Amino acid sequence: MKKYCIVAALIVTLALVVTTLYIVETTSVTYYHGFYLLLALLNTVILYIVATTKERDEQQDYTALEQIAFRDALTSLLNRRAVDNFIDKIIARSERDGSKFAILYLDMDNFKPINDTLGHDVGDNVLLGVAKRLRNLVRGNDVVGRVGGDEFVIILDEINESSLAFITAERVIQSFKKPLNVDGHRISVSFSIGISIYPDNGVYRLSLFKAADIAMYQAKENGKNGYKFYTNELDDKVKKSRTMNIALEQALAEEQFVLLYQPRINFNNNHIQEVEALIRWKRPDSGLVAPSEFIPHAEKSHLILSIGAWVINEACRQCRIFCDRNEPTQISINISLIQLKDPDFVATLKQAIDTHGIDAALIELEMSESYLMQEVEEIIPVLHKLRAVGVKLAIDAFGKGYSSMGYMKRLPIDTIKIDRSLINEILINQKDKELVAAITALGHVMNMSVVAEGVEIDKHLEMSKKLHIDAAQGFYVAEPLEADALHDFYKERGEKIS
Repeated sequence: MKKYCIVAALIVTLALVVTTLYIVETTSVTYYHGFYLLLALLNTVILYIVATTKERDEQQDYTALEQIAFRDALTSLLNRRAVDNFIDKIIARSERDGSKFAILYLDMDNFKPINDTLGHDVGDNVLLGVAKRLRNLVRGNDVVGRVGGDEFVIILDEINESSLAFITAERVIQSFKKPLNVDGHRISVSFSIGISIYPDNGVYRLSLFKAADIAMYQAKENGKNGYKFYTNELDDKVKKSRTMNIALEQALAEEQFVLLYQPRINFNNNHIQEVEALIRWKRPDSGLVAPSEFIPHAEKSHLILSIGAWVINEACRQCRIFCDRNEPTQISINISLIQLKDPDFVATLKQAIDTHGIDAALIELEMSESYLMQEVEEIIPVLHKLRAVGVKLAIDAFGKGYSSMGYMKRLPIDTIKIDRSLINEILINQKDKELVAAITALGHVMNMSVVAEGVEIDKHLEMSKKLHIDAAQGFYVAEPLEADALHDFYKERGEKIS
């Protein structure tokens, strides 16, 4: 546009100059001749200014359109469309010159709680801080993009070997060990990173993204805050894992889960008024599935939050039925570390208790000693909130892991459940017998009830009584039963095992 305007200005100016010279040749020079020359000059200047201004406005309009079309509105990083275009271009170039490049697919760990607890404005500023830090970690010819809410990509162009991708992923992990300072908050951020290499893991954009996504998924399952390179073996593993995810989600939707209840006998009154709720999966294609087959996967995929919420609600519903039969029964529920760390967990529990109108003291939450001690400082405040709701708290599989006496004094625990591995050895191993006696004494000193798990034979039951354990649970006492069978069990077996 600018070029055409200048040409037009020159043509008009030339015409004025020629006209002026012709008049000068044919007539005497007057004041008006100078005026014509000045007019020609002004015309050129004006048209030049117009052309330059219009070009600048068009450039600004183009830049604005480019910002909308190819830049992320919040962070100004390349958006998904621009990232796709860039990858397509370097694929075409790499096909010609045989060069390699890498895609690092970054998914922020636990970004949702930031938005939920601190608000979306803080969440947006966290993303801005992340974008700034990521820009500073890459080379000049590399690209950083934001392709989703909390999903980013780094494209490492023209790499000689995959070690550069490893180095970059490690730099990201190390860089974000330092918290972000956002609106007066120190916010810790981490990423699960999946890495794919062209052409080793694919020659098309979609296949490269799929490979990076599969690797990222595995990094997240491995505990987050890490990275994984794509491999064919990883692909098979992730496919199986995702198939299980779909099956578990379907099981929740179609109510394929059931709770069985394993009674425990209280030696103080020889009554069975306490049961442990044990989840089972009635899978249509393979029958009853034990929790060991799907709970570990549910914990890795965080489906344990949805499944755990179902267990809590179902146990509270059944507790209401027991109470309506004048058989108030304490129900113990196993909960995972992921549930304890969920900011909505206490509210979920309280809502279930209130919905079914039961006494909170009839619900006991069991937590494994091994994970309880892993993050005890973070968990202690949650345990106090749970106690405030009114539920009871128990440490499960006690003696299998390691507990600090200092922490035990601070934990608001009602019950210790001695691990079955110790109970199974109390008849043949003197050290295990003495350890069980010590744990029992410790529990009583701290005003805790002590339960023996894994009571398989009558002598286990007798020895548990001799060691002053308060209650026992195991197949000798009773196998896990459906809720409707508990009433008959109370009548038929209550006196037999007393």
